[in-house]
Amino acid sequence: MTVDVDQRIRDRAYAIWLDEGCPEGRDAEHWFQAERAILAETAAIPDRSPVMAVVKAPRKTTNARPKAVKTADQNGVEPEAVAAEPPKARKPRVRKT
Repeated sequence: MTVDVDQRIRDRAYAIWLDEGCPEGRDAEHWFQAERAILAETAAIPDRSPVMAVVKAPRKTTNARPKAVKTADQNGVEPEAVAAEPPKARKPRVRKT
């Protein structure tokens, strides 16, 4: 057991001894009672080890250019729709045999 757990058991056994009116000759009984209580407490508390998350960079999805944005001129007249360039066609993949 670690020093921290031993100290907690020692403190709990002393508290039990005080609660029972400081009887003589029951130190081992108080120690085992305190030990069972402390070990039950530590078993109920899960280990809280830090969790490290791996975050990947966002993946670039396309190489397409952004579409043109329509804006109104000073008179509030909307311009005609501007056609965006169609994406370039890819060459078909050649499979090796």
